[in-house]
Amino acid sequence: MNIDPEIVKATTELRLTYPNYTVESYQFISDAVAYTVGKLQTHRHVSAVELLEGVREYAFSQYGAVAPQVLCQFGLRAARNVGEVVYLLISVKLLSASPEDSPEDFNINFPWEDNRSVSFEKPVLPFIDAD
Repeated sequence: MNIDPEIVKATTELRLTYPNYTVESYQFISDAVAYTVGKLQTHRHVSAVELLEGVREYAFSQYGAVAPQVLCQFGLRAARNVGEVVYLLISVKLLSASPEDSPEDFNINFPWEDNRSVSFEKPVLPFIDAD
């Protein structure tokens, strides 16, 4: 991954306050936003769910089957983490949002697995009766 010097400069202080996110986290989200917007037929606003779908698709295009693990290494364990990074990038003017957007739009259960239902909650293992 090529790191844009503008991302490094703009996120230096953010990385001190939010150490869970690396410069790679910010670069990845910036690239994923560009990827998602670039797929649109016309330039328009994307919803949180559309962006999350774009992030997932971009991650799989870049990292293949290990994409969910890479996202976790970037600190992007859940949709809310993506929203937090997006809004941090907005705060340093590297991304923009419309007035109706909100970080809470990302407070959803969104699976990173390739279009399969996966919960971020701890799985409940079935009880097996030994008798």
